[in-house]
Amino acid sequence: MMKVSSAKKGSHTTLLFGLYVTGTLGFLGYLLITGEWDTSPIVWIAGLIIGFGSIAGNILFMKALDRGPASLTSPIINSNILFIVVMSVLFYNERLSLIESIGVGLLVLAIFIIPIDPNENLRIRNKTWYLYVFTAMVLFFLRTGGLKITEELDRSNSMILFISYLMGVIWFAIDSFCKRGNLGSTQAIKVGWIWGLSSGIFSFAGMQAYTLALRDGPASIVSPIFATNSLVVALLSILVYKERLSPFQKLALVLLAVGLVTIRL
Repeated sequence: MMKVSSAKKGSHTTLLFGLYVTGTLGFLGYLLITGEWDTSPIVWIAGLIIGFGSIAGNILFMKALDRGPASLTSPIINSNILFIVVMSVLFYNERLSLIESIGVGLLVLAIFIIPIDPNENLRIRNKTWYLYVFTAMVLFFLRTGGLKITEELDRSNSMILFISYLMGVIWFAIDSFCKRGNLGSTQAIKVGWIWGLSSGIFSFAGMQAYTLALRDGPASIVSPIFATNSLVVALLSILVYKERLSPFQKLALVLLAVGLVTIRL
């Protein structure tokens, strides 16, 4: 949905504002139903840190979509699971099988070959795209990896995500106020709101499902499965928006796909 909004020239600020509005309402409703309220200091600290990773990561993700193909942007950013797998193995004694190790190797190889594409016509020349993508990868690790840490601390990740999303609402409310008159055309604002409010529903559902999965399974398996949504984005971007990829980029996408799938076998 973020790709669609970007393609339709929707306002990034209103899109992200809308995403965090419906996402916050989703987590609020879940907490009211389950009663998983936890207002301890560590939950608030974790919520703010994870919220920062989510907000800043989404901002850079949208900027990257403006400068490079979503078919590569999304899978590379979701490769932050590499950090989660390593953290889970080093600090939480999760075992990494031979197949999973091969998957990790394929992801690393794919990430490293993208910048050296010899095809000058289709090469991503905008250097800021690389900066946005790899910084967003680290920021999203704060979100998904942070939730692994808080789950191990036996804290309510639903409460933490509620705080994170509420932080997003406040952030983009202030941003919208500061940019009033500079958010774009009426059509751009409308497009941003439509796709942002819709995205928030699925963002809430996806993140809530991720937190529930972490309760029952190891992060070294759960996170790679969670990250395979990027392959859907890649496929739709190629089919719907006819994004052109060079042979090297196609190879990188294949390696990303095989790596993401292999790592969760």
